[in-house]
Amino acid sequence: MVATRNHPKEFPDPETAQATAQESPRKRTTRTSTANNASPTKAVFQPQTPARPRAPTLSRTPPQLGWSHTPSNFTLLWLAISLPLVIWDTGYVLLRPLSMPGGSLSKIWYPYGMYGTVDYVYGFKAYNAHEGWTAAQGISNAFETAAYMVYLYMVYEYGEQEPRQGSGAPDKSAMGQLRALSESRTVTGRVAAFATLLGFGTALVTCFKTVLYWVIEACAGFANIGHNDWATLILFWGPMNFAWIVVPGYLVYVFGKEILDGLESATQSKKSR
Repeated sequence: MVATRNHPKEFPDPETAQATAQESPRKRTTRTSTANNASPTKAVFQPQTPARPRAPTLSRTPPQLGWSHTPSNFTLLWLAISLPLVIWDTGYVLLRPLSMPGGSLSKIWYPYGMYGTVDYVYGFKAYNAHEGWTAAQGISNAFETAAYMVYLYMVYEYGEQEPRQGSGAPDKSAMGQLRALSESRTVTGRVAAFATLLGFGTALVTCFKTVLYWVIEACAGFANIGHNDWATLILFWGPMNFAWIVVPGYLVYVFGKEILDGLESATQSKKSR
């Protein structure tokens, strides 16, 4: 017979022990924390550091140069001489027949009595035939004169006399005592651009109108001047008409060159950006 060791307590039944273990919950230890009343924090003043100024950045765009118009004193002298003559001529044409021989105003235009026998465009033949070219060119002269007056106003009001070489003028060294005619009166900015454009357009009209005058006469078989000999044409008719082709044509070249130079400079400036 095997003897067993005595246990102080009897072993529980396995099923009963398992059920007891499931029924007893685990004890959870929870900590309760007491919230302390937080004292308010004091605001601390911190001075703001001024921002450092940024260094200026260099622009890649080249500086834009304003337009500059430098008419020579020769150009201004031509306008000063030609405009009174054109005004005189326009008055004769638009005031016919009062300005013609026998009219109440004929004394003011006395030389035109003789010139009307050289060029019938200015005489009674064209007037009695109601030819429109004479009056048409007179009206054109009036508009051209007004445009030239505006041009001169801008040049003298906004320009400054300078000793440098004027645009398109003869070389100062070759002018001798007349070298002042080659000096310029310079206008800059938007006024200069407008003056250049106005001068170019007006001079072009003057030159083309005079050339057209010659073309009409040639196409008409020289009906108005063909009765003159060569000496009379060269002495009276030629200089007055030839000058109004050469000088305005020269002005067209000068003003046109300034416009082309300005456009070329603007194009190069855009390409360099």
